[in-house]
Amino acid sequence: MRDLASKRQNGKGPTSVTLILNHIHDLFAMPRHNAFQDNYLPLAGIDQIALQLRYARLRNGLHVTFILPTSDDEGTDLHADIQAALQRYCNVRLDNLLIDLMTRRLTVVRSLQVGVLILGICLALAATISRAEGIVEWLRTLLSNSVSIFGSVALWSPADAFLFSMRPMYNDIEIYRAIREMTFDIQYEKPTSNFAIPEQPIYLKGRK
Repeated sequence: MRDLASKRQNGKGPTSVTLILNHIHDLFAMPRHNAFQDNYLPLAGIDQIALQLRYARLRNGLHVTFILPTSDDEGTDLHADIQAALQRYCNVRLDNLLIDLMTRRLTVVRSLQVGVLILGICLALAATISRAEGIVEWLRTLLSNSVSIFGSVALWSPADAFLFSMRPMYNDIEIYRAIREMTFDIQYEKPTSNFAIPEQPIYLKGRK
Protein backbone atom coordinates (compact mmCIF):
# COMPACT_ATOMS: atom_id res chain seq x y z
CA MET A 1 0.00 0.00 0.00
CA ARG A 2 1.48 3.31 -1.02
CA ASP A 3 -1.14 5.93 -0.31
CA LEU A 4 -4.64 6.55 0.92
CA ALA A 5 -6.83 9.58 0.47
CA SER A 6 -10.40 10.46 1.28
CA LYS A 7 -12.47 13.31 -0.02
CA ARG A 8 -15.63 15.26 0.58
CA GLN A 9 -18.39 14.89 -1.98
CA ASN A 10 -21.10 17.42 -2.69
CA GLY A 11 -24.65 16.55 -1.78
CA LYS A 12 -25.56 13.47 0.22
CA GLY A 13 -23.44 10.85 -1.46
CA PRO A 14 -21.43 8.22 0.43
CA THR A 15 -18.10 8.93 2.05
CA SER A 16 -15.43 8.26 -0.56
CA VAL A 17 -12.00 6.72 0.15
CA THR A 18 -9.22 5.94 -2.33
CA LEU A 19 -6.72 3.25 -1.35
CA ILE A 20 -3.58 2.50 -3.38
CA LEU A 21 -2.18 -1.00 -2.84
CA ASN A 22 0.90 -2.83 -4.08
CA HIS A 23 -1.19 -6.01 -4.07
CA ILE A 24 -4.75 -6.79 -3.05
CA HIS A 25 -3.40 -9.00 -0.25
CA ASP A 26 -2.15 -5.81 1.39
CA LEU A 27 -5.76 -5.10 2.28
CA PHE A 28 -5.49 -7.60 5.15
CA ALA A 29 -1.81 -8.62 5.27
CA MET A 30 0.43 -7.85 8.21
CA PRO A 31 2.30 -4.56 7.63
CA ARG A 32 5.95 -4.34 6.60
CA HIS A 33 7.69 -1.94 8.95
CA ASN A 34 10.86 -1.20 7.00
CA ALA A 35 10.43 2.41 5.86
CA PHE A 36 13.51 2.10 3.60
CA GLN A 37 11.43 -0.09 1.25
CA ASP A 38 9.09 1.38 -1.35
CA ASN A 39 6.29 -0.98 -0.29
CA TYR A 40 6.41 0.19 3.35
CA LEU A 41 3.14 -0.50 5.16
CA PRO A 42 2.46 1.17 8.53
CA LEU A 43 -0.95 -0.53 8.71
CA ALA A 44 -2.90 -3.06 6.72
CA GLY A 45 -5.25 -1.49 4.20
CA ILE A 46 -8.39 -2.36 6.15
CA ASP A 47 -6.97 -0.67 9.26
CA GLN A 48 -6.08 2.41 7.21
CA ILE A 49 -9.68 2.63 6.02
CA ALA A 50 -11.03 2.24 9.56
CA LEU A 51 -8.64 4.91 10.83
CA GLN A 52 -9.75 7.40 8.17
CA LEU A 53 -13.41 6.80 9.08
CA ARG A 54 -13.14 7.67 12.75
CA TYR A 55 -14.47 11.20 12.21
CA ALA A 56 -16.69 10.52 9.20
CA ARG A 57 -20.46 10.63 9.01
CA LEU A 58 -21.36 7.21 7.65
CA ARG A 59 -25.12 7.53 7.51
CA ASN A 60 -24.96 7.79 3.70
CA GLY A 61 -22.70 4.79 3.28
CA LEU A 62 -19.12 4.27 2.17
CA HIS A 63 -17.49 3.81 -1.23
CA VAL A 64 -13.87 2.73 -1.63
CA THR A 65 -11.78 2.82 -4.80
CA PHE A 66 -8.91 0.32 -4.83
CA ILE A 67 -5.98 1.26 -7.05
CA LEU A 68 -3.89 -1.80 -7.99
CA PRO A 69 -0.91 -2.31 -10.30
CA THR A 70 -1.70 -3.86 -13.67
CA SER A 71 -1.29 -7.64 -13.29
CA ASP A 72 -2.69 -10.99 -14.24
CA ASP A 73 -5.32 -10.63 -11.52
CA GLU A 74 -7.36 -8.34 -13.79
CA GLY A 75 -8.91 -11.34 -15.49
CA THR A 76 -10.04 -13.04 -12.28
CA ASP A 77 -13.24 -12.39 -10.35
CA LEU A 78 -11.40 -10.20 -7.89
CA HIS A 79 -14.49 -8.18 -6.98
CA ALA A 80 -16.28 -11.26 -5.60
CA ASP A 81 -13.15 -12.35 -3.69
CA ILE A 82 -12.80 -8.93 -2.06
CA GLN A 83 -16.49 -8.83 -1.17
CA ALA A 84 -16.32 -12.26 0.48
CA ALA A 85 -13.13 -11.36 2.37
CA LEU A 86 -14.63 -8.10 3.65
CA GLN A 87 -17.75 -9.88 4.85
CA ARG A 88 -15.68 -12.56 6.58
CA TYR A 89 -13.31 -10.09 8.23
CA CYS A 90 -15.98 -7.62 9.36
CA ASN A 91 -18.28 -10.33 10.74
CA VAL A 92 -15.49 -11.68 12.95
CA ARG A 93 -14.41 -8.18 13.98
CA LEU A 94 -17.98 -7.17 14.85
CA ASP A 95 -18.54 -10.35 16.86
CA ASN A 96 -15.44 -9.58 18.93
CA LEU A 97 -16.43 -5.94 19.38
CA LEU A 98 -19.92 -6.90 20.55
CA ILE A 99 -18.46 -9.33 23.09
CA ASP A 100 -16.09 -6.63 24.35
CA LEU A 101 -18.96 -4.15 24.52
CA MET A 102 -21.17 -6.51 26.53
CA THR A 103 -18.31 -7.28 28.93
CA ARG A 104 -17.47 -3.61 29.33
CA ARG A 105 -21.12 -2.69 29.86
CA LEU A 106 -21.51 -5.33 32.59
CA THR A 107 -18.34 -4.13 34.34
CA VAL A 108 -19.45 -0.49 34.16
CA VAL A 109 -22.93 -1.25 35.53
CA ARG A 110 -21.47 -3.18 38.45
CA SER A 111 -19.00 -0.37 39.19
CA LEU A 112 -21.83 2.15 39.02
CA GLN A 113 -23.89 0.13 41.49
CA VAL A 114 -20.97 -0.01 43.92
CA GLY A 115 -20.35 3.73 43.47
CA VAL A 116 -24.00 4.56 44.21
CA LEU A 117 -23.89 2.33 47.31
CA ILE A 118 -20.73 4.05 48.59
CA LEU A 119 -22.26 7.47 47.91
CA GLY A 120 -25.42 6.56 49.81
CA ILE A 121 -23.43 5.32 52.80
CA CYS A 122 -21.26 8.44 52.77
CA LEU A 123 -24.28 10.76 52.62
CA ALA A 124 -25.94 8.93 55.51
CA LEU A 125 -22.70 9.11 57.51
CA ALA A 126 -22.32 12.80 56.70
CA ALA A 127 -25.85 13.47 57.90
CA THR A 128 -25.16 11.59 61.12
CA ILE A 129 -21.95 13.56 61.72
CA SER A 130 -23.70 16.89 61.06
CA ARG A 131 -26.22 16.08 63.83
CA ALA A 132 -23.64 14.91 66.34
CA GLU A 133 -23.62 17.15 69.43
CA GLY A 134 -20.35 15.97 70.95
CA ILE A 135 -18.22 17.53 68.19
CA VAL A 136 -17.47 21.22 67.82
CA GLU A 137 -19.29 22.87 64.94
CA TRP A 138 -16.29 23.60 62.69
CA LEU A 139 -15.00 20.03 62.98
CA ARG A 140 -18.47 18.61 62.44
CA THR A 141 -18.83 20.65 59.25
CA LEU A 142 -15.37 19.61 58.04
CA LEU A 143 -15.97 15.91 58.63
CA SER A 144 -19.44 16.00 57.10
CA ASN A 145 -18.24 17.73 53.94
CA SER A 146 -15.18 15.46 53.66
CA VAL A 147 -17.29 12.30 53.84
CA SER A 148 -19.74 13.69 51.26
CA ILE A 149 -16.87 14.53 48.90
CA PHE A 150 -15.40 11.05 49.35
CA GLY A 151 -18.73 9.51 48.32
CA SER A 152 -18.95 11.76 45.27
CA VAL A 153 -15.40 10.85 44.22
CA ALA A 154 -16.24 7.16 44.51
CA LEU A 155 -18.99 7.69 41.93
CA TRP A 156 -16.96 9.80 39.46
CA SER A 157 -15.06 6.99 37.75
CA PRO A 158 -18.07 4.64 37.24
CA ALA A 159 -20.21 7.56 36.07
CA ASP A 160 -17.54 8.69 33.60
CA ALA A 161 -17.19 5.13 32.27
CA PHE A 162 -20.97 4.79 31.95
CA LEU A 163 -21.38 8.07 30.08
CA PHE A 164 -18.25 8.22 27.90
CA SER A 165 -15.92 5.20 27.92
CA MET A 166 -18.08 2.98 25.70
CA ARG A 167 -18.52 5.63 23.00
CA PRO A 168 -15.36 4.60 21.07
CA MET A 169 -16.58 1.00 20.98
CA TYR A 170 -19.91 2.08 19.48
CA ASN A 171 -17.96 4.11 16.89
CA ASP A 172 -15.87 1.07 15.95
CA ILE A 173 -19.00 -1.02 15.53
CA GLU A 174 -20.48 1.64 13.24
CA ILE A 175 -17.24 1.77 11.22
CA TYR A 176 -16.98 -1.97 10.61
CA ARG A 177 -20.66 -2.22 9.75
CA ALA A 178 -20.11 0.50 7.16
CA ILE A 179 -17.05 -1.33 5.77
CA ARG A 180 -19.03 -4.57 5.59
CA GLU A 181 -21.81 -2.90 3.63
CA MET A 182 -19.59 -0.61 1.54
CA THR A 183 -19.55 -0.44 -2.24
CA PHE A 184 -16.22 -0.44 -4.06
CA ASP A 185 -14.60 -0.45 -7.45
CA ILE A 186 -11.18 -1.56 -8.67
CA GLN A 187 -8.93 0.47 -10.92
CA TYR A 188 -5.53 -0.45 -12.34
CA GLU A 189 -2.46 1.58 -13.08
CA LYS A 190 0.52 0.61 -15.19
CA PRO A 191 3.65 -0.20 -13.16
CA THR A 192 5.61 2.53 -14.98
CA SER A 193 3.02 5.24 -14.54
CA ASN A 194 3.32 7.97 -11.97
CA PHE A 195 -0.13 7.80 -10.49
CA ALA A 196 -1.04 10.62 -8.17
CA ILE A 197 -4.21 11.51 -6.38
CA PRO A 198 -5.30 15.06 -7.32
CA GLU A 199 -4.12 17.64 -4.83
CA GLN A 200 -6.71 18.01 -2.14
CA PRO A 201 -6.81 18.10 1.65
CA ILE A 202 -7.02 14.68 3.34
CA TYR A 203 -10.38 14.85 5.04
CA LEU A 204 -13.67 13.02 5.07
CA LYS A 205 -17.18 13.95 4.20
CA GLY A 206 -19.16 15.17 7.18
CA ARG A 207 -16.58 15.57 9.93
CA LYS A 208 -18.22 15.41 13.32
